[in-house]
Formats: sequence, C-alpha cells, structure tokens
Amino acid sequence: VDNSPNESPSSQLAFGGIGGSVLRLITASSQCPFKTSDGVLLNVECFGPNYGGGGGGIDNIHASTADHSMHKRSMHNSDEWPLLLYVHGVCESAETWGVQTLVQYCAKHCWRLIVLELAGHGLSENKAALGRATCPNFDDLVNHVVEFAEQMSGKFSRSRGFAMCGCSLGGALVSFAVRGILATRRNKTEQHEHPDFYGIALLAPSLGVNPGAIPPSPVVTALKALSFFLPSHGVLTPIEHPTYACPPNSRRNFSGRWPLSTSSMLLDLTSNRVPNDVVSGNVQQTMKGLPSLYVLMGDKDEIVPLQSVLDWF
Repeated sequence: VDNSPNESPSSQLAFGGIGGSVLRLITASSQCPFKTSDGVLLNVECFGPNYGGGGGGIDNIHASTADHSMHKRSMHNSDEWPLLLYVHGVCESAETWGVQTLVQYCAKHCWRLIVLELAGHGLSENKAALGRATCPNFDDLVNHVVEFAEQMSGKFSRSRGFAMCGCSLGGALVSFAVRGILATRRNKTEQHEHPDFYGIALLAPSLGVNPGAIPPSPVVTALKALSFFLPSHGVLTPIEHPTYACPPNSRRNFSGRWPLSTSSMLLDLTSNRVPNDVVSGNVQQTMKGLPSLYVLMGDKDEIVPLQSVLDWF
C-alpha cells in the first residue's frame, strides 16, 4: 500500500475538477493504490475527512447537515470512523451516481467510503495484453477483493470496523471473497490491530441469470471459443451505455460492447458456478462465520431472478 496520500492534482481524484461546488458533489480526498499479489496495480479512491485535497470533501457536507458541536466531536474522532469498502459492477468505476449516492450517506453518518476500481476499470491497470474492462478470470478478481479488504483494514487500523459492499458483479465478488476475508483475519496473530469485520451489504448481486437471457447454446460455444483468441474484443456481446456516469462526460467507465472474455466469465459465473455451488452446498462453506448480511434486490429484475439470489443465501 502507498501509505502516503497520492499527490495527484484534484482532477485525477474521483469527481475532482468537475465543478463539485456547483453540482454539490463530494470529491475523493486521496487515492490509496496497491499492487496485488499477481502484480496488478489497482486504484482505490478514498472519501474521508483527514486525507487532504479534494475541495468537496466529506467535512464540508457533514458540517452543513449536522449540529456544529456534533460535527466537531466526530471530526476529532475521525480515525475511528467505520469503513465501507465498495466494489463496483462490470464496466463501471468510482465515478458513478451510485458511488456518489453512497458518499453522501457515508458523509452524513460518519463513515469512510473506500472504492476499489477493478483491474482494467477506471484508473486501475490490467494484466499484460488485456484491454479495458477485460476480466477473463473471476477468481483473480475475488483474490483482488480479499487483498483490498486486507490492505485497507490494515491502513485504517484505528477504525472501529468495516463492512464490504458490492453492486452487480461487485456483489458476486464480495460474496465469494467472504471465505478469503475471514481466513485472512483468522491467520492474523494481532487481531486487536485490525478493525472488526461487520459483514457484507450487496446491491443486486449477480448471483444467477434468467435462462431466457442466455443466447442459444451454439452461439455461447462459439463466443467462448472466440474469447480465448480475442479476449478484449466485443462481438455479439451486450452493449454498455454508461448513463450512470457521474459526471456524464467521465471517461472512467467503459462504453461499447463488452469484451468477449468478460461476457464469457459472467455467463459461466451466473449460469454454471452459482447454481452448482447452491446444489453442492459450497455456499454454506463460503458464508460460514459471516457476521451479518444485507441484500437489496429488485423482485422483477429481468436478468438476475430474485429466486436465484434467495436460493444462494
């Protein structure tokens, strides 16, 4: 972990340099990039009171929405603020309306929001020869999330505790990362130096798929074969329109057809791995020891049926 705040200009921070005072956006106050065990440099955007930089920081909105004396006391104890470690969905980044909404609520309730940008997403690097938003290996991403939790809970060791949060693909990654996070914490010899693990909060996690949304079997087979040779190319894959981007002209979010290998990875996860884990009982082992769980899911989701998420948990 780079333990010193990133000295990049504010325009490089999430929501930085885009007229935050006009749009009333909260700018990230620092970046805490780290290199994973498999050599990928990942960007992490931190929203909190004591990082410096970021003209639209949490302290500004907190002071305007809470009693001044309460604000002063909470800022004095800001090192103890709990952490919400967030993992975004496929093709997204730290510059989305979803992240900004979480920032606003975390600010009001004295939490730090820390956002991981997945490999190939946002400002994060990717493995050699892989393009933007190209994610061929789900387990690599899961390991990155486990390391993200370990690195950030170690960096903010005075925090009272942390919760993991993920949306869509990020929700699935957090779900699968639980076992690794718990195992890492059990292996620590000095638990008192690390924040408590509160549990996970998932927003529409990609834990299943509507069979009607899956292309015919010959098409799936052909696309999987193509993904080995052209992993970063988009051919007959879903088209991403980043209408969720904040600001609308943000270049951090991927636009266009999903890379073949990313589509193949997600299809295998939702149509094979998730249901097979439910049948085999692997889910119980994955979730064993989890302190708490919160899931927000639409009951009429056209892609991920509510029942498949219920079956998983």
